[in-house]
Amino acid sequence: MIIVLLVVMTLVAYFGGVYVENRQVGNWIRFISDVLLVGIVALIIANNSYHFGMQKQVEKTTTSVQSALPQQKIPFLLYEPLGNAGKEQVYLYHSGSSKLKHTSTDQTTNRVVRRAGKPELVSEKTVWRYQNNFSRLMFGVAGNDGTRIKTRNTFYLPKNWVVMSSKDAKKLAKPAIQAKLRQNVQGKLQEALRNQPQLTKSEQQALMLQYQSQAIERLIK
Repeated sequence: MIIVLLVVMTLVAYFGGVYVENRQVGNWIRFISDVLLVGIVALIIANNSYHFGMQKQVEKTTTSVQSALPQQKIPFLLYEPLGNAGKEQVYLYHSGSSKLKHTSTDQTTNRVVRRAGKPELVSEKTVWRYQNNFSRLMFGVAGNDGTRIKTRNTFYLPKNWVVMSSKDAKKLAKPAIQAKLRQNVQGKLQEALRNQPQLTKSEQQALMLQYQSQAIERLIK
C-alpha cells in the first residue's frame, strides 16, 4: 500500500506542478506533495531498517528427538564445535525420519537440560511481526513479516542420554575402546548381581544401559 501512496504522491506532485494553471495553487500542491513524499520515503526506510510498525514475538515449537546414532542401544545427542574456540556447537539428532537433522548456526544458542520424560527439543524463535493489520497493509509488500531475529534451542533429555562430540563418537567406535567399555560394564553388572541376585532380566538390562552410559561419559572426559 505504501508503494501505491508513493506513486500517487509522485504523480500529484508532477501534475500539480506542471498542469495547474494557477501558479500559487500549483506550488502549494507541489510543496504538500513533496512533504508527503519525504514522509513516505522516511516510513519505508524506518520499516526496512528499524522495523517501524513491527514488534518482536517469540514463537515456540516442540519437536520429539531420537538418537543421532540409532544403531547404538544408548541414545546419543552429538554436536560439532564451531570455530577454534569451540564455544558454540551445532547439535545433530534424528526426529521422525532417517535423515540426520542439525541446529542452525545463525543467531542460535543451544543448551541441554536433564529431566525425566520424553526427549524433546523446544525451540523459541524470536521474529518480527506486524503490530496490526494496518501496518501489514502499509508495509506488507516488503516481505519482512516473520523475519527471524534469534533462536534459542533447549534439548530436554533423560539422564540415560549421552551428549558427545561427533569426533568422540568416532573414537568410541574403535575396537579397543569398545572392548574396554564392555569390560567396564560387565564388571559393574556382575558386582550388582552379587549384591542383588534377585534382579530381573529387565532390571539387569536397565542397569547395563546405565553403566554403559556412565562408562562412555568417563571415557570421553
